Amino acid sequence: MYASFFEWWFHKYLFHTPKLIRRTFNSHTLTHHQIYKGDHTYYVAEGKEPEHVAMDWWALILFLGVHFPIIYGVAALTHTSSLWGGLAAIAVYYGVYEYFHWCMHVPNQRPFEKWAVYRFIREHHRIHHVHMQKNLNVILPLADLVLGTYKRETKREAPTVPTDRRTPTRTSRSQAQRRGPAAAPGKNKPGKNNGDK
Repeated sequence: MYASFFEWWFHKYLFHTPKLIRRTFNSHTLTHHQIYKGDHTYYVAEGKEPEHVAMDWWALILFLGVHFPIIYGVAALTHTSSLWGGLAAIAVYYGVYEYFHWCMHVPNQRPFEKWAVYRFIREHHRIHHVHMQKNLNVILPLADLVLGTYKRETKREAPTVPTDRRTPTRTSRSQAQRRGPAAAPGKNKPGKNNGDK
């Protein structure tokens, strides 16, 4: 339960607000959301290497650093040895988030992609790419339900999931930078696909 609310918080205030860490806002809202919209561009095009799907390399370190004093304090107050278990839980949730977020944008006929639960969270996240202030959870939409940001329907028709593709490789940030900017200047300005301001 806690992870759902933390995920909602960092997605809203680190990824979609420039006030706390401008770099995460630029990377997510100004780059990721402008490449991957709620239409056919939600999926990486066949034959193209994924760009700007994963978080920055230091994101896990940031999340563990933020949680360390909190979990340490809880462990000290409760006289339990929950520090390493708590940090491991954060790392596992981060790994699950990153992996499934990657799979949502880079489908590859994985067995779980046919599961109803996975199809639900993939569509939940696609709607977020249409309405950036809605469906802020990627894995567990509990916080969206409780905090009033859950959106089930969208007028935009869901694109067909690609079914015949080779397994793409991850693109490093340096490779992406050598190829040039992800979107042409002046196009796809922030907020163009944001139906909820």
